[in-house]
Amino acid sequence: LYGDDTNIIYSYDKTGDAVTGGITWAHDDGTTLFKTGGSTTAMRIDGAGHVTKPLQSAVHAYSSSAQDDIATGIVTINLDAEVYDVNSDFNTGTYTFTAPVTGKYMMSASLDTSDIDTANQGVSLLVVASNRNYYFDEIDPRIEISADGKHTWTGSSLVDMDASDTLIMKTRSTAHGAAQHNIVTDSTWMTVYLAC
Repeated sequence: LYGDDTNIIYSYDKTGDAVTGGITWAHDDGTTLFKTGGSTTAMRIDGAGHVTKPLQSAVHAYSSSAQDDIATGIVTINLDAEVYDVNSDFNTGTYTFTAPVTGKYMMSASLDTSDIDTANQGVSLLVVASNRNYYFDEIDPRIEISADGKHTWTGSSLVDMDASDTLIMKTRSTAHGAAQHNIVTDSTWMTVYLAC
């Protein structure tokens, strides 16, 4: 189809009644839209070549409520709030990201804690995926922290996930110290997006 401002190619279902997808491009600047599920834009390429995917899974979840004096061992971080959640793949009630499709997902995390006990022999950031665990930046507080205090762990990885696989952010500490670590809210977070 041809319009005054836009060229359009649409596909229809077998009956020809419903649009199932299409491509449009503007004459003035060449902006091209790839549409799925009828008229929903799944990918946009503007005249300068910038590619955006408004439906691509992406989430930034963070801790917004106190989680004080956490137990030693492995503890789930309560990522109970979101900055954004394209495609609604993160559950703030279970603190879990669930992959909507099979692919490679870029995951980054930051764990900010206070009042770490220097008696602990090891504390680390842990991200648990359905198919493997990812440990980041383990420290030995007896050596690396001179007094009970604050530390931040960060990590990132490209995670292979099947559809319905999950990611959960946790922390792991040895049982040698007291259960006194506190999760610092707002600066503890995890981001995940579908990379390929």
